Amino acid sequence: MRDVMELLRAKEQELLKVKRQVEALRIAAPLLGSEHEPTPSNGPAMSKDSNQFG
Repeated sequence: MRDVMELLRAKEQELLKVKRQVEALRIAAPLLGSEHEPTPSNGPAMSKDSNQFG
């Protein structure tokens, strides 16, 4: 059986990892928000034929 202190340290490390991931998501979420999506007029012009090969 694993040592209780070793198990506790592993769980603490997992908790720190999750906290870092949550912080990263808090930073990224506003960047991915719908209010920052480009409008069709701001994007590249696409024609019906531009998606065809040949």
